[in-house]
Amino acid sequence: MKVERSISIARPPAEILSYMADIRNDPSWHTDVLDVESSTDAVEVGTVFTVKLKPSMGVTGGTMTVSRLEPGRLVEFHGRVGKMAPTVTNITEPEEQGTRVTRRVEMTPPGMMRLMTPMMKRVIGKSNAGFLANLKRLLEGSGA
Repeated sequence: MKVERSISIARPPAEILSYMADIRNDPSWHTDVLDVESSTDAVEVGTVFTVKLKPSMGVTGGTMTVSRLEPGRLVEFHGRVGKMAPTVTNITEPEEQGTRVTRRVEMTPPGMMRLMTPMMKRVIGKSNAGFLANLKRLLEGSGA
């Protein structure tokens, strides 16, 4: 399953990607993220973020590990959250008025959860559109 959503943000690509690469910033714009701890001060390939999430019913924990980092352009995380193993990729591309930000979530639901794939795609897509709108408001409004 692959879900992508994009938005334009009037900020430089490197600034946006730097903010998104550090998941410790997620609680300010990603409403499913409650708490985050990092294995390192600087974000680099191999950094492990321990996350506490509330994606729907109940609170769960997991990890997101930086698996790929191209400063100013792309950061990719491999996750372990319950039985799920999502890959989340954030991509920034320069535009005339700022940056095109794309958030891609890829995963294969395990076992019987595969039957819920169509519903999960809709929910994840809608949620990610909302998360990106929050990020836009934050970065354009406050200068985070």
